[in-house]
Amino acid sequence: MRLYKVLPLGLALFGLVGCGQKKPTPIPVTTTGTKNAPSWIDNEEIPDGLAAVGIAQPNPMGDKSMQRTVAIADARTKLAGKLKVRVQNMFSQLNQQATTASADAKAKPIRSDVMNRVVENVTRQIVDQDLAGTTTRAFWTDPADNNLYVFVVMNKDTMDQAMAAAATNQIKREIDQGEKSLDHALDKLDAAIAASDRPAQ
Repeated sequence: MRLYKVLPLGLALFGLVGCGQKKPTPIPVTTTGTKNAPSWIDNEEIPDGLAAVGIAQPNPMGDKSMQRTVAIADARTKLAGKLKVRVQNMFSQLNQQATTASADAKAKPIRSDVMNRVVENVTRQIVDQDLAGTTTRAFWTDPADNNLYVFVVMNKDTMDQAMAAAATNQIKREIDQGEKSLDHALDKLDAAIAASDRPAQ
């Protein structure tokens, strides 16, 4: 008889403990809040290059082709911003190398106005000439709101070649105009491009 009295009491206590515990709220995979959305929407970093996600809302005409064009343009704009950061990091590395090469009297820090001008010109050259060479790696339409997402990628080798060519041309132009602090930059360019993968210190 005692067992029959204890068993219901134990079940009641177990039920109270269970009610007191809150179930963890599931975290959405992406900011879209839609199930089964691809992970690249929130994690666009890739090991083999530079990538960006573009978004386009559905247009009143229901023109899918126009929506794709808008999404790709949005991704390329974001990619251009990332390229500018890479170029800034590259010239920051060059400037550090020039500053630390104090044993060489000819090696001088690159003046900020010169660096800013070179960064802007190099970025513009890459954006104008090489963003056309980007590839669209994936498309996805959110069934909840019909927003179109596109994953645009620039291959690392293509990007590094574009950076090297544009930077070389611009550095030579600045040297021809009398900017001697860039004399040794061409020798350090490859190392600076490689180091630009990492955030500038």
